Amino acid sequence: MTRDPKSKPPSRLPGAFLSGALLFAAVGCGPEAPRALVLADGTGVVHSVGVNDRAIFFQQKTGRQVRVLTVPAEQAVLLAARGEADVAVVPMDTPLDKFLAREDGTIAGLFAHGGDRMKVLEVNAKQHPKVDPKGAHDLASAMIAP
Repeated sequence: MTRDPKSKPPSRLPGAFLSGALLFAAVGCGPEAPRALVLADGTGVVHSVGVNDRAIFFQQKTGRQVRVLTVPAEQAVLLAARGEADVAVVPMDTPLDKFLAREDGTIAGLFAHGGDRMKVLEVNAKQHPKVDPKGAHDLASAMIAP
């Protein structure tokens, strides 16, 4: 294809713009931030405020985001057993036989709020590869801290 000598040469502006945009995108493509930790809160309406407060404190202290899922206690254990939550907080009377027998996780300690105590479950990252082992441990530790 021949170009008419009297016509303007094609503009280089779109190419320069595209190059600049790609460079800008590449600069922003550093290591991606770790995913938000998932906390399954099965404590009920009365204690969910305390669980939320502790999760917010953990976020502020570490900079790590926490997604709190408020669900019935049995569902919190189920989410933890599937590795869909990193940590779960459940009432003391919640059955954990299957969760513990399958080594889906451990009871990391107790969470106290309003004079009541609840179990904090740390999910086993070896059983559930989606779980962040350090994040789960750190969040569970923060939940049981006084």
